[in-house]
Amino acid sequence: LSAAGCYAVITLIFRGAGRHTAASRELLPARLSLRERQVELTALVDTGNTLTDPVSGRPVMVAEGEKVGALFPDGQAPAPEDPAGGLARLGEGPLRGRLRLLPYRAVGVDRGLLLAVRVDRARVGGEELGPLLVAMSPTPVSDGGSYRALMGALT
Repeated sequence: LSAAGCYAVITLIFRGAGRHTAASRELLPARLSLRERQVELTALVDTGNTLTDPVSGRPVMVAEGEKVGALFPDGQAPAPEDPAGGLARLGEGPLRGRLRLLPYRAVGVDRGLLLAVRVDRARVGGEELGPLLVAMSPTPVSDGGSYRALMGALT
């Protein structure tokens, strides 16, 4: 009986400690702007996210493609599942020079490509980051839906 009680108490403690919270500055509000359009979402500061822009060396935000798609004019959002097709379709239009393919590796993905767009402005947790590369994930980045983007450690 005491072992079951200890198990219950320890389980509650670790569940509480394992949650991402805004108070711990792990979950931060983010606002992305591309031309006249804006998207607001919640970003998890993920110290294990080391994806960087190969040109500038700056961190890259990885956001759910569905959310980032709202930055594009109606009917023009690229499909995150087809990054090369999206680049081919949109790379020569008004977004020329803003789109690129980023190679990445993750658990279960040996080699992959993400379509990324350079937004005009990014504000994360009250900090203005200026232009930022945002990669569009074809899958949800959160299993519980409490955040829609991942950002490497802000320095």
